[in-house]
Amino acid sequence: MRRQLLINIPVSDPKKSKRFFEEVGFSLNKELTDEQATCFDIDDNIKIALLPIDHFMSAINNHEVADTSKCNEVLLSIGVTGREEVDIIMTKAIAAGGNKLSEPTDYGSIYGATFADPDGHQWNIYYMEPTKNLPKRP
Repeated sequence: MRRQLLINIPVSDPKKSKRFFEEVGFSLNKELTDEQATCFDIDDNIKIALLPIDHFMSAINNHEVADTSKCNEVLLSIGVTGREEVDIIMTKAIAAGGNKLSEPTDYGSIYGATFADPDGHQWNIYYMEPTKNLPKRP
């Protein structure tokens, strides 16, 4: 079995969050979706699970959940296949009710932008051009 990354995030309104990520264009993983979690495939081995806050809290042994209106708990960055895909995902995210946190920015070989989902989780969508001019590592 290959390694997989499953990112669990707390959501206050599971139905609203599910609609949001469907509208953004993430692929619903029906096999891993049930009444406790809604799972989306980001890539073959990368998945995101939307957990109702009470279920998320039980998974983290009832520790406090970050208030995303006051602090950033993590920046979730997803590399995509081109600059156009960055723009498409950003347009869909804003149309679905997300909050634009940055305009698309061009750093030469990296192009990206950031939005917040309905619960305030921050998503950085970026494209990094393959380059032969990267610094050599010792």
